[in-house]
Amino acid sequence: MRDRWLILGIVIVVVFVLWRAFYVPPGYETIKYETVPVLPAEQHNPPLLEIWEAMEEQIPFDNRTARLMLFDMRFDANGSLNVIQFSFTADMEGEPWAHSAFVLRNGSTYLSSQRIDFSASGPHPLGALTAVDSIPFDEVPYGKRGVNLNIFCHEENRTYDDTYGNIYAALDGTLRPLKEISFATPEVWHTVEIYPFPEPAEIDPNDNRTSRRIDEIPEALVIFAPREIALAERVVYAETNGTERI
Repeated sequence: MRDRWLILGIVIVVVFVLWRAFYVPPGYETIKYETVPVLPAEQHNPPLLEIWEAMEEQIPFDNRTARLMLFDMRFDANGSLNVIQFSFTADMEGEPWAHSAFVLRNGSTYLSSQRIDFSASGPHPLGALTAVDSIPFDEVPYGKRGVNLNIFCHEENRTYDDTYGNIYAALDGTLRPLKEISFATPEVWHTVEIYPFPEPAEIDPNDNRTSRRIDEIPEALVIFAPREIALAERVVYAETNGTERI
């Protein structure tokens, strides 16, 4: 009888271990898509809108519920794409999921979806991709170590002026330097912010901050897409000192 209970106990433990090994909680259920498109990744021409088209083709998400989560892009010192990380939330079959694209420098693209237990708020991701797509990347200074590009969404009134150092409008295929730009609109607007990778430096143990503000990095760029220029309440171009009210 003792041996029987011992065997039964071993069977229960084995079943439990196997169940734990193969059980995935709903919040972590992940789909990795087998068909991985290869997108064109030419120098100064990252495949931004192509990423969105590929995700629409591969992933059956509800476009109306799509909300931006993350957009991060990195370039080397020659201006060649290293990697793109892009993610957003959107419902599938009425349930919230997070969808991600990971694009390497050769254009290899990996798509995945992960079930989540919340519905995100924020703007539609296509507006952010369109903003980045308007940038003339052949005019961007890439520094000695390359740069990191992020896009940020804003809903508050705000003014950018000379304290930010390098602020530009992406218009007509070029970067036009700005002296000032201000927003007072209920609509969501975007900034494309490009940070140079810093030279290796010793870490100050007395500095508890995890990151510097954009206006503390003289080499950083803040770029406004054509839509944002149209939404701005006041735009002052640096080269002519002229003022436009939109």
